[in-house]
Amino acid sequence: GVLCGRQTRLARVLQDKLVLVEPTFALYADEYGETGADLASRQQPVYVFLATLVPAGSPYLKLERELHRIAGELASTLGLEEGLTLHAVDLYQRKGPYRHARGGSGLGVAEAVRWFRSILEVVSGEVEAFVAVYLEKTTLAGLLINAPEAIPKITGMDLRRALFFFLLREVEVRLRETKGYGFVFFEQSHPRDAGEFIEVLPFGALRRDGKLRVLSVPAPMGKRHLMAAAADFPAYVYGRHLKAERGWESPR
Repeated sequence: GVLCGRQTRLARVLQDKLVLVEPTFALYADEYGETGADLASRQQPVYVFLATLVPAGSPYLKLERELHRIAGELASTLGLEEGLTLHAVDLYQRKGPYRHARGGSGLGVAEAVRWFRSILEVVSGEVEAFVAVYLEKTTLAGLLINAPEAIPKITGMDLRRALFFFLLREVEVRLRETKGYGFVFFEQSHPRDAGEFIEVLPFGALRRDGKLRVLSVPAPMGKRHLMAAAADFPAYVYGRHLKAERGWESPR
């Protein structure tokens, strides 16, 4: 009875100690609707940057395992020997191997939607939160038209860096709420991304009390990194949702 009582007390102490451990997250960031400095695009009137907070440890390992499983099953369904890159726009619009594999038949529309939803369900089941920021390009274009001539013209990279900064600021807020820390990963779309995005982190606005909870400079990933799907698929869905909500396209 004494040993049992001691074990119970020990378990409670360990549980209390574990609760005090600050959580750590892998922060996967991705964008939707990037058109450079073109603010008049009718196809992409909204620009989204989204981060997915994946808890380190078991949730991360489970999500990684499930994404590998889905990629393998998709490749098998399409008759491919190698695993697929899980890319939201390609799967949803049935581009590349999703359309041309399996003797040219690829995936049907309903089939592609089922696979897309299965990936979203796997991701949403293991993440802590999604954090997103966006801008409506026509609104920004209107402001720039009326801006003084002394203000320099904005570039596509200026937009990306600015939106990425605002995303990191919102991520900081969320990390403070969870009392956690995070490491940022993003899919490198342009050769300059790594250098440009790394410069975003030192901005003083993120260091309000001298303690930054985003612990590392952003780390670039290749397109074949499966965990990138944790941000790519939600960003695609959120961007499409914003467009449908504002009447820029029909909901699907």
